[in-house]
Amino acid sequence: MNILVAENDMTTQSLLLGWLQEWNHHVTTARDGFQAQALLQQGEFDLLLSNWTLSGMDSLTLCRHIRENPAPTYCYIILYTLNDDEMDFVAGMDAGADDFISIPLEADKLRVRIRAAERILTLRQELSEQNASLNRLNEKLGAAYKTIQSDLQAASALQAGLMPKISEVHPSFCLDWLVLPSSFLAGDNLNYFMMQDRYLIFYHLDVAGHGIPSALLSVTLNHLLSPQPGSPMVRFDPHLELKRIVPPVDVVSELNRRFQPQGDGYFTMIYGVLDTRTREVRFCQAGHPIPLKINHEGEITPIGDGGFPVGLWPDMTYEETVTDLHPGDRLLLYSDGVLECVNSEGVPYSIDKLKEILLQTTGLPPKAALKSIQQDLEQWSQGKNFPDDISMLLIESR
Repeated sequence: MNILVAENDMTTQSLLLGWLQEWNHHVTTARDGFQAQALLQQGEFDLLLSNWTLSGMDSLTLCRHIRENPAPTYCYIILYTLNDDEMDFVAGMDAGADDFISIPLEADKLRVRIRAAERILTLRQELSEQNASLNRLNEKLGAAYKTIQSDLQAASALQAGLMPKISEVHPSFCLDWLVLPSSFLAGDNLNYFMMQDRYLIFYHLDVAGHGIPSALLSVTLNHLLSPQPGSPMVRFDPHLELKRIVPPVDVVSELNRRFQPQGDGYFTMIYGVLDTRTREVRFCQAGHPIPLKINHEGEITPIGDGGFPVGLWPDMTYEETVTDLHPGDRLLLYSDGVLECVNSEGVPYSIDKLKEILLQTTGLPPKAALKSIQQDLEQWSQGKNFPDDISMLLIESR
């Protein structure tokens, strides 16, 4: 070790120098406290071996200086004294000393104390290296987390960009939507658009699970459910250059065929076609919550019969539900995250509460009505994160 000996008496200083060098330590000597302080400021020492009664600067002041101005590596301090008074021991330890030895000094006892100091300093060094390694790892993890968070925020913005941009898709119908992800990315998805200037195509789906895997499947379905070659929702007639709209039940059946087997990647959905001339709505429900129809007289009726999720069982048979939307009627599609929203007592948000808020908002535009539902859900959950994605699609007939 690199040891500094602070000793006024040259005989004692020479004795300690001989012992320490014999034990293969590098030794520097100081004749008083001020010289010891100067040497400590110029270089790093592993151990200070000091007489209690130093001239100039006393040993307690020297200890305090070391502890108040720590070097990059810890300096272990051993004081030796003729006085075995407990008050001196306490004062020395309070000043920053690590160990005491009584005079007269004995080589064997000193050597044992120095070996103990070596073990402690080695442990401190190992701990310091481990802490430094952990700090470097934490910095890397922090940087990686920031990158992941930034990527997820960018992905979330891209996912939000896939949502419908307009509500007034037809003079007789207005649609609006709400998506509240439980994390950065949502497994819920929805869309609507006009085809052939007459048919309003809409769908609402909920991929099982949370996070990136669910969001990736959700985005894949969003891309697939668009009027393009290869989509299960249209059939192209190359001779007539027409897009023939596929019935909802056939669309869902084809999706179930394509997404086998999915395991945990199954999804629920409602896919529908609204004829804007006849106001007839045909939709297929696959394991999704039953839609609620609110007529112009304020009556709420569940429409649909459930069905089975997509991607669980091959050759599943699906059925089609038919209803109509007269002027003033509304149709609400929602994910099961609505009914999984719980309050502080663990009570889930009920279908009756949803119906109640729907009746209270019948006179509001769809966007305002959905906002009221969102506020009611947030009040119910009392600011806690939603356990599942929440999404809704509201269709209003005018």
